[in-house]
Amino acid sequence: MGRPSRSTQDVLTSREVALAADISPRNFALLHDHGLAPKARDGVSGKAGHRVYDGAALAHAALIGALHLSGLELLVAGRLAAAFADQFDASYGKLPSNLGAYIHAPLNPRSGYRPWNDEPGEMPIDMDQDYWLHQRLRNRSGLYQPATALTGDFIIDIADHSFVTTENKGRESIKVFSPVSGGLPASPDFRIVGRGSTARVVAVHEELNSLDVFSDARAADQLRRLERDYLDGRDNAVTRLRINLSLAIRNAFDRLQDQRAGVAG
Repeated sequence: MGRPSRSTQDVLTSREVALAADISPRNFALLHDHGLAPKARDGVSGKAGHRVYDGAALAHAALIGALHLSGLELLVAGRLAAAFADQFDASYGKLPSNLGAYIHAPLNPRSGYRPWNDEPGEMPIDMDQDYWLHQRLRNRSGLYQPATALTGDFIIDIADHSFVTTENKGRESIKVFSPVSGGLPASPDFRIVGRGSTARVVAVHEELNSLDVFSDARAADQLRRLERDYLDGRDNAVTRLRINLSLAIRNAFDRLQDQRAGVAG
């Protein structure tokens, strides 16, 4: 198998996604059987009709791989990753790779400008597509730092296999807004209920009787208690898992490129 053509570089096979995300192909197939694999690319299929994926799917798989590496059971990792993927897809369209940090100061001396030159006749890339942004940064900019955490990276914290909170690296002093508590040191997001294959992932808002915390005093009290439970659980945890999601995504794109370069060679 040679290097993919320019027009198909961002079309990834299930094997490429699995290996780049540090998931065995067998475990990736298991995730698919349980409906927990990343979404395949719509309207596109590979050889013999096999499923193919894009950069957003690779980011989703990278989160599964990172959560599993941290010690979560595979299916629990799949459920929590799916919850985050759905949350970010609804708000931003993709999980946060933080590759955009290379476009701005202090990493980019010409903040706001693309730190590479497009080739003559080449169409500019879509900066919202992490596959292409990573490809340009790593191969053409001279700025890219592999396997390196960056300020602004999205951090997931799991306390005692239960309370899931999030924050951004290097910005811990910036409070997270809460409509009922003002500023919080971290964002309460999900709770893992139970263990093993039957464990459930429950979002904070799913535990409220009403989402109208501004006019419903009971719902506001519920949310306030939940926030306190999350933060107390985080502060008084026996064990805490810390996952740098953004770095996991960048590492997965690096593995994909290395993998393809090795195959082509």
